[in-house]
Amino acid sequence: MNADDFLNWRRTLGYRNAEAARMLGVHRNTVQNWERGFTRVPTVVEFACQELTRRWMQRPEFGPVALVHADEPIWPKPDYPSRSVFVQCELYANNELAIRQAVRLSENAGFHNPLIIDQVAEIIWDATAALTLTPTLPPNPYVKNLIIRPEIRYDTSLNGTTPFAAGTKESQFTFGGDVIVPFTVK
Repeated sequence: MNADDFLNWRRTLGYRNAEAARMLGVHRNTVQNWERGFTRVPTVVEFACQELTRRWMQRPEFGPVALVHADEPIWPKPDYPSRSVFVQCELYANNELAIRQAVRLSENAGFHNPLIIDQVAEIIWDATAALTLTPTLPPNPYVKNLIIRPEIRYDTSLNGTTPFAAGTKESQFTFGGDVIVPFTVK
């Protein structure tokens, strides 16, 4: 992030220098030095700006936005009547209206993989499906059970930018998960 990028970020979010400094945990003079190009914007500040932008875009009044969803799961099971997926895109004035519609549509069996995107197709809100595994354990006086929650996520830029891998990739896979071990101390 260079000086112009930082200045554009601050102005887009409507922050004054002092407010941007407060949000980033630095002195107002530091913000001015970044904007004038006297000092380089640290990478950690760039990441903080991305997170603050994400939160700013998730405000109820942010818009216009589009609610995108499919009529069947993106990866349909073999017994689904159709192997084709119809994707719908509905425009809304702001997040609040799009989320209200998503909640209404979520009561439908034909509502899958919803996301809310902005005008440059950046994802503002998405929903993910969760998988929880609870394997059977041999009897144990201390460990009651085991819960495993794997996560595989694929993110991609829909507008040609390279937001991943330090600005070098258009998409990325993320692998992670949780292992929960409830236990009893005697």
